[in-house]
Amino acid sequence: MDETKLADARKEIDAINARLTGLLVERMKQVDIVAQWKRENNMPVSVPEREEAIIEKVCSQCGSEFAPEVEKIFRAIFRASCEREERLIRQEEK
Repeated sequence: MDETKLADARKEIDAINARLTGLLVERMKQVDIVAQWKRENNMPVSVPEREEAIIEKVCSQCGSEFAPEVEKIFRAIFRASCEREERLIRQEEK
C-alpha cells in the first residue's frame, strides 16, 4: 500500500470516527432515559438476556469475518452504558 492509500484510509477512518461519536452520544442520551425509568421502577441496570440477544443480532448482521471485533465493541458499549446508568441512578438517590 502506498502512502496515498494509507492517508486516504486514515482520512476515511477519521470521518467514520466522527459519525460514530455522534451516534454514541445519541445512544448515551437514550441510556439516560432508560436509567431514569429503571430507577423509578426499581429495575436492575443489567439485563444479560437483552445484551446477548443484541450481540447475536449484530454479529449476524456483520458476518463472521467481523463478528469477533463487533462483539467486543458492543460488550464495551454495554459495560459503559451500565456504568453510566449506575452512576445516574446513584446520583438521583442522593
